[in-house]
Amino acid sequence: MASFAVAGAAYAQKVQPAPSRYDEELKKLGDGLTENMAIRDVHFAKTDDRKHKRFYTEQWDLSATPEYKPSKQFTGTIRVSGNYLVEGTIADQWKQDFERLQPGVKVEMVQEGEVATGDVQIETGPRMKDRLRQASEFEDKLKRSVFDVEWATGSYDVPGWSPGFVIFVQKDNPIAHLSLAQLDGIFGGAHTGGWDGTTWRTDSARGPEKNIRTWGQLGLTGEWADKPIHIYGRPLKYNIQLGFERKVFHGGDVWNENTLEYSHEMNPDGSRYSSSPEMVKDMGNDPYGICFADEASMIPTARAVPVGSTDAGPFMPITLNSLHDRSYPLFIEEWAEVSVAPGKPLDPLTKEFLTFMLSRQGQDAVQKDGKWIPIPSDVSKAAIAKLNEPGKVVRAGKLGLQDAMLAPAKWMGDSPDETGKVNAKKAYYTKRWDLSDLPAYDATTQVTGTIRMPASGLIMASTVGQAWMDGFRKQQPGVTFVKQDGELIDKKVDLELGRKWSSYFAGETLQFQLKYKHSAREIQIGTGSYDVPGYSPAFAIYVNKSNPVTGLTMEQLDGIFGGPRRGGWVSTAFRRQVGRTSEKNIRTWGQAGAPGAWASQPIDVIVPPLKYHIMTVFERKVLEGGNMWNDSIKEYPLLLKADGTRNVPSEERIKRVGMDKDAITFSQEGFPAGQAKALPLAATDGGPFVPPTLENVRNRSYPLSLELYAYADQQPDKPMDPVTKEFLRYILSREGQDMLQRDGKWLPLTAEMVKEQREKLDMVIPPFKNPGTKAKAKAAAGAQ
Repeated sequence: MASFAVAGAAYAQKVQPAPSRYDEELKKLGDGLTENMAIRDVHFAKTDDRKHKRFYTEQWDLSATPEYKPSKQFTGTIRVSGNYLVEGTIADQWKQDFERLQPGVKVEMVQEGEVATGDVQIETGPRMKDRLRQASEFEDKLKRSVFDVEWATGSYDVPGWSPGFVIFVQKDNPIAHLSLAQLDGIFGGAHTGGWDGTTWRTDSARGPEKNIRTWGQLGLTGEWADKPIHIYGRPLKYNIQLGFERKVFHGGDVWNENTLEYSHEMNPDGSRYSSSPEMVKDMGNDPYGICFADEASMIPTARAVPVGSTDAGPFMPITLNSLHDRSYPLFIEEWAEVSVAPGKPLDPLTKEFLTFMLSRQGQDAVQKDGKWIPIPSDVSKAAIAKLNEPGKVVRAGKLGLQDAMLAPAKWMGDSPDETGKVNAKKAYYTKRWDLSDLPAYDATTQVTGTIRMPASGLIMASTVGQAWMDGFRKQQPGVTFVKQDGELIDKKVDLELGRKWSSYFAGETLQFQLKYKHSAREIQIGTGSYDVPGYSPAFAIYVNKSNPVTGLTMEQLDGIFGGPRRGGWVSTAFRRQVGRTSEKNIRTWGQAGAPGAWASQPIDVIVPPLKYHIMTVFERKVLEGGNMWNDSIKEYPLLLKADGTRNVPSEERIKRVGMDKDAITFSQEGFPAGQAKALPLAATDGGPFVPPTLENVRNRSYPLSLELYAYADQQPDKPMDPVTKEFLRYILSREGQDMLQRDGKWLPLTAEMVKEQREKLDMVIPPFKNPGTKAKAKAAAGAQ
């Protein structure tokens, strides 16, 4: 970590903490609780309306699918989870048939339950390896790879039951067919690699020369030859986008930056604005439009395009039969995931039930349910054969390599320690700020009770966690602390201390909202570090030393790193208010203010892979919660070197900028800059431009400082638990913040920040009030 005199301190005292565009929007628009509850009500109403219906009466010939014959008689219990699995008739049929054939076995079918926690032996649903946060949590907890097999094909046109991807164009568009490679060129951007589960692979890379941006590039002539392709899509955080990335981008995650995102939103009357129907409707009025959706969204002004796996075809239309035999390449699979130790066989009873799921009897239950489609016999046979394979053995150092990058635990920092050298007990900063303007802790109010604290995490591993508890006990002897592993969402702890919770689609904030119908209380308890890896160091923006640009604004950074967007995520709600147009793109250094010969030079943007957690932090700080990136970015991941050691991606990006005079990246201070330099930044166009220094990060005048958070559960219409509140008051006192600064990694809050956070402790959360009605939800259920 850098050792230096505090530069720019006097200058920093003249400026105020940098205003955040995202935080201002959050104050105005709210955290999305109301919208998400209303949207989910309609979603559940639609699911209830469909779950017992049989949509398909087709009876495929299953004679070539292996018949289930017990390998032996088992005793015991097998637990299987799957939300949509238990919504239909399949779960009951499987339970009945398997218990008849295996009378010593009890089958339990549950909606929710994860293999990683041991709640179930088999977890069904979307492919876990596409949802990298969940796959990372699985690997981190069990120290093994996910073992999965596909047991059904998604539906043809039943929303919610994984309908196949349909490529729609406007009905008068003359395009005859499209290949997967062409779809990659249309919907995707150039990418330097892609994801196969949590493994980053470079063999799927492709360059910008394969981008397809006009209809003429697809062979259309005449008036169509120069017409731009208009992309309509969904927010990139939606699960449906992840499946498309695997099928079409070979695991790449860079999208055409001109994609118009359509999200589920709440209409003014409390009903749901559904993304797919609205997207297809708008696309159908655009002669140059294209999108992927589901067959249920078909309208008269749209036309489905046949798709081929290769440029040579054959090009198949989507039908029930082309999905069943998989000649149509954009089918979606249903997956079963289990836990298998490396080099060990499957648990015998788990293997037996999976064999049954894949058998003629199991697949007959799928087709009788009439929503999903049974898998072809050759797929069934291959899946059954896979059950004989031992758990995957991964080379030491490779398993879990990306986990902390993709899904850092909530009690960690916003990014892991890439160097592996930071000592949790060491003070890296010896600077002591004058905290006399912070309120001293007043123990006039005595409280009694127990506070359950996490047993692990950066705060508890450092010196400050124990110091806070010891110091508080001296002031409040009636309080005891219990340290145990657990999470706030499971009510196992009273406080979570660490990074900011992820919001977005399926993030921690949304999960808490959906479970409890209120939001957790979020309190800032410190500022991230200046340059200590793993301890939420501030973002520094690096350019080549020869670059004449002397500073950038936050809006300019958005224009450089981001793409145009129809909206963005403000907490858990997608808000169109934070959208922007392509006119604000900055793609040359001249657009950023560079003169002379630099004016026409293209900007080379270098970033971590877009799936890394740190990218969601950058999106919040710079892109106002948008998730559409400049589609010419180059992603630099964490990798194993030939000698088995890991590279340091932040350092690698800085080195790359030093070698490329047109490049820009974000990283952190503390690594050798070489031929790169960190730029001063301005929160607004009017300035001032503030350099990244220890002092400027601490007082937040530098706009890309990060934060340290505490989360507590507070019931609506009730004050915060008095014991928890008093402990947070202690943390937010002169004594508590002094302990934080003496730890020497995070930075203490200013008096202004402490005052703002203390005021939150006195707030009462209003109860959730659904703006809609069940009648509206039922009416909306008939909309598709």
